[in-house]
Amino acid sequence: MPPMSITWPWSSRACAISGIKSPGIIIFTLLAIALFIFMPSYPASASIIQAGSDIQTAINSAKAGDTIIVGPGEVSRFQVDRPLTIEGQGQPIVSAALQKPAIKVLSDDVTITGFRVIGIGKDTTAKFNYYMQNPTEAAGSSFDEPNSAVVIMGNGFSLKNCSIFGAQLAISVENVRDLVLQNITIEGCDTGASILQSAQVKVTSCHITNCKKYGIDIEKSSDVVLDNNSIVNNTNVGILLKETDEDVIQDNILSTNTFGLSLWNASYNQIRRNRADHNYYGILVTASSNYNNLTDNLAEDNSRSEIMKGFGIGISLQENSSYNMLIRNTAKGNFNGLEISKGCKYNAVYDNNASDNKHGIRLNENRNNLIFGNNFFRNDINAYENLSLNIWNTTIGNYYNDYQGKDGNNDGIGDQSYSLPGPESHSFDYRPLIRPYREARLNSSQIRDEVKKYAVYGPADYEYPTISKQNGVVVISRKTPSSPPKWTNSQAFDASAPPFQKENSF
Repeated sequence: MPPMSITWPWSSRACAISGIKSPGIIIFTLLAIALFIFMPSYPASASIIQAGSDIQTAINSAKAGDTIIVGPGEVSRFQVDRPLTIEGQGQPIVSAALQKPAIKVLSDDVTITGFRVIGIGKDTTAKFNYYMQNPTEAAGSSFDEPNSAVVIMGNGFSLKNCSIFGAQLAISVENVRDLVLQNITIEGCDTGASILQSAQVKVTSCHITNCKKYGIDIEKSSDVVLDNNSIVNNTNVGILLKETDEDVIQDNILSTNTFGLSLWNASYNQIRRNRADHNYYGILVTASSNYNNLTDNLAEDNSRSEIMKGFGIGISLQENSSYNMLIRNTAKGNFNGLEISKGCKYNAVYDNNASDNKHGIRLNENRNNLIFGNNFFRNDINAYENLSLNIWNTTIGNYYNDYQGKDGNNDGIGDQSYSLPGPESHSFDYRPLIRPYREARLNSSQIRDEVKKYAVYGPADYEYPTISKQNGVVVISRKTPSSPPKWTNSQAFDASAPPFQKENSF
């Protein structure tokens, strides 16, 4: 914006020498005050600079708060070291080079919009040769640094309405606070966005596709919001949350990835209203505890026959993931709709619908998980339990469309228990529902109270450590879970077989 000069009415000589104020002057004065109050707070010296292809020259001559306008065509790489707005018009093209990002941001309070960025892929040989030929740069660099298209090192940064193609790493973020990525298209990169040790990050309305490793890799960060993004056809993980907490992942499309969304050692995250389809795992939670809430997600047709024919998981908790909640999710058309496997405990599964899967829900080697108020119908096997001891009812149980018991007193709860099929399964739903559950009214706090009340089984044998003495040294070891689990064959539940009756311990 050009420099503005405002002369206020009370600074004129007429006002200074006159003791009489006309109505016109008073009105004009009031309008001027209003203009001052509501005027955007640009720096007094802010300017609009029209840049040519050499953007760096324009940046070097700009002052803090200036806006640099860049027209269409190919432009040079640039580095931003002061608070600026850089606006591309007509999608100017900026290209990265080996170990030289197309855009590098070192300053706080920078906004960049409207660029098409061409990255450079991974080339280990070329990188080695580059550093051998440039020993000065090699002295302060690491050989494992990826070829990044955009590097962000400043707080308060916004990148909007840009596209990035073909980079080893499209967007590199580390130790940044207050970041916005909006309406970004990333295609054909090894990794789309890497967000490390950062906070107050918002990624919204972005489209990330055909990446070889990760669509979005978020590690050791907090207060990250991923909202309304499309993460499609990435070879490995669509979104990875590793050692993160208090993030919100909502309203995203996760399609045709190996893992749509993966949480690893993550806590206190809200995963809600996402659609996961045609992945190997739609949503996978591994070694993650402390109230990750998965609510209102749709996991549909997750199957990747090129990996294992017909195998695909809707929503899975694995490897000692505990104290999480699965609420109001829908899983249909998967091999396992819902799954809890390998040492997971004190998880609550409430008010979910699982239909048209090979297994509606499958539990393997777990204990003290609470499953109630769910609907299982039209699955080959509605519910299956292997080497586990979990709780399948509170004051109510679950609805199974293959339940053939009676309801003599018409209270909506079956008179006979529902036996959970599976090798060495000793669990029963003692209060199976006659009709699908439609009266969900428990909130998160109440569900946690239900877990505390009903999940009271002691530890399994495999949870106790093995103590041995080897060469005079005491060795304490635990059974190491496998990942992913290897399933034994399971057959459909024969509803006509009489269930084994057991006293209800609740």
